[in-house]
Order: sequence, then structure tokens, then C-alpha cells
Amino acid sequence: MSKTDTPGILDLKDRNYRFAMLNGWFVLLGDAFFNGSIVLASFAAKLGAANWMIGLLPSLLNAGSMVPQVFLAAYVARLPVKVTLYRRMALLRVASLALVALGGFVLGQHPDLLLWVFALGLGLNGFFTGFSSLPFWETIAKTIPMERRSGLFAMRNLVGGALAFLAGFLVRYILELPLPFPYPYALLFTLGTLVFAYGWHIFGQIHEPPDKEVRRERISLSLPFRDFYFRRFLRVRILLALASMVEPFYAAYAVRVLGHKGEIGVYLMVYTLASVLSNLLWARLSRRFGSRSLILIGAGLGALAPLLALLLSPSSFWVVFALQGAYLAAIGVGTATYLVNLAPTDARSSYIGLSNTIVGLLAFSPVLGGLLADRVGYTGPMVVAALCYAWALYAGRRLKLLEPVGPAR
Repeated sequence: MSKTDTPGILDLKDRNYRFAMLNGWFVLLGDAFFNGSIVLASFAAKLGAANWMIGLLPSLLNAGSMVPQVFLAAYVARLPVKVTLYRRMALLRVASLALVALGGFVLGQHPDLLLWVFALGLGLNGFFTGFSSLPFWETIAKTIPMERRSGLFAMRNLVGGALAFLAGFLVRYILELPLPFPYPYALLFTLGTLVFAYGWHIFGQIHEPPDKEVRRERISLSLPFRDFYFRRFLRVRILLALASMVEPFYAAYAVRVLGHKGEIGVYLMVYTLASVLSNLLWARLSRRFGSRSLILIGAGLGALAPLLALLLSPSSFWVVFALQGAYLAAIGVGTATYLVNLAPTDARSSYIGLSNTIVGLLAFSPVLGGLLADRVGYTGPMVVAALCYAWALYAGRRLKLLEPVGPAR
């Protein structure tokens, strides 16, 4: 296929492709203010939360957004236009994050209550996101051609990550303001809520063609599990989910063990810069070798990061966040694109819903990581995570190659 036949990954002439791209840019910018591994973890650590609670906070977002999906799959499949449900849920998602920001402003003198209001807001946001996720992926699958999806998500991460990197300067400035805790964090959460709201609004403007026939999927465990390649993919995703137990504890380790309380803004900048720069490579590799290659690379780098966290000197600890930004970007683009491309059209909701629900149940692995850290120290979750990432790398080598492979452009 020639260049004239295939639009470039930054060709935004198509309305739906443009809105899907812009949505990613604003959502990733919002993620800079609500970064679970750095901002939320450092906020909880400064509130004096136990390690299991630090692990719970990002888990509420991840698990809440995934667990409900298998129960919604049949309902979403029957909707002729899926993006309608996405629009409705966007209002509730904004309200839940507004609760988090408001709590930071009015509950500063009650840290225990603030922590639980914080957890409630994040949990509600994750739950409402679970109702938005399937419509999002169905809309992407219906409006974005398969050959453009890897490029779309790579460039969403690339440009959105660049915006998040610039936001890191703002995060650092706000956290250094001479304001009593937790007001600087409340300002960050307010900015994040506004940015998320606009990003979700943009995606809701996509023109999704209605299904020609109403799909009446019957959701059952046997439906996707009869697919040998789905079972292989699910095994890799489970291992990656277990390995994620370590993600919130790099920041907690830096704050509590290394005493790097003032470097959180710097670490966020390093994290987002690594995500930006690595996506230049991920975009090229995904077009040349397919989404499977990104899963393998992400698992390999993920196995390296916790080992370096234990070996590096305090002055070099920023390297861990650089690796984290790179491998999470690779895993995010790789797994999302692979699953959408693997699922057959008449069972897409079943595949995506079942996979995300199972993995969502394991999104509480950071809670286990926190309990392990409370028992044996931060070395425990770091070693276990390294082993899980290494196992995912080994298992991922047997994933089926889905996308057509062509010369890099």
C-alpha cells in the first residue's frame, strides 16, 4: 500500500480521527494532574496513608473502569450508536473528580476524612469510567480503520505526553507554592477536572454511524475462551496486571525512604518526557512490527525498572521514572490495539468486556503490593513485579501477529 493510499498518523482531515486524537491529547494532559503513580501516591503518602491505601487509590481508578464491562457488554452491543452512552457518563465522571478537588479545599484540617472522600471520588470516577470504556472502544473500532489504530494511539500518547510534560512545570510550580497542604494538590485536581471535562466532550462529538443491524450478543465465558489466541493474550494481560503492583510505590519509596519530597514535580516531568520520546519509537515500531512488539518491549523494560530502583543511587532515581513512562506507554498502546484488532466484529463487546473485567479484578494488585511492602519493605513488591514482567515477556513471544507488517515510514 502506498503512502497516498494510507493517511499519515498526523493527518487530521477526517473528523472522527481528529476528534479521537484530540480526546487523547486532553485526557493525557488531565492525567498529568491525576497521575496515579506519582501525584496521587505522593498525596496519599503526605496524608500519612498506609501502603495498602496508597496502592488502593490508583486501583480504584483502574479496577472501577474495567470490572463492570462484562456485565455491560450485551447492553452496549444492542445500542445502535455507542457514543451516546459515553456522553452521558462524561457528566458523572466530571462530578466525581470535582468531589475530589472540593474535598482538598474544605477538608484540609481533617486528613483522615479527606483521605476517604478522596478514595470515594476516585472510586466513583473509576466506576463511571467502566460504563464509558466499552462505548469508547466500540466507537474507535467503528470509526477508525484497523491500519490507523496503532498510529492513532501512539500519536495520542506522543502529543498528549508532550502536553503532560509541559504541565509538569506547572505541577512543580503549584506544589512549591507557599500554601498549606493540601491546597496545592486541590488546585492540581481542579485543573485536571477541567481538562478531562473538555477531552471527554470532544470525543462525544464523534459522528458514529449506527449499526445496520442490532447486535444481540450473548455474553458467556465460553465465547472468547474458545479462541486460542485470546487465551494467550489474556495470560499476558494477567501477568502485566499482577506486575503493576509496584507502580505506585516508586513515588512512595522516593518520599518515605529517599526523602525526595520536593522532587515529585521533577519525577512527573521525567515520566512524561520519557513517555513522549518513547512514543516516537513506539509509533514507528507499531507500524513496522505490529502491536505485539510493543507488548514485548513494555514487559522487558518493566522487568528492568524495579531492579534498578533497588540498585540506583538516590541521585539517579529519576531513571526509574524514565523507564516507567516508556514501558507503560508501550504496554498501553500495545495491549489496547492488540485486543481491538483480535476481537471479531460480532463479538467485540464480549472480548473487550470479558478481558477488561478479568484484568480489572487484578487491578487491585497494588493493594497486595502495599501489604507486602508493609510486611517486608518495598523490596518485596519490586522483586515480585520484576518476575511477573519477565514472565509476561516470555509468554508474549507466542502471541499471534495480527496487523499487516510493512516498511517503516
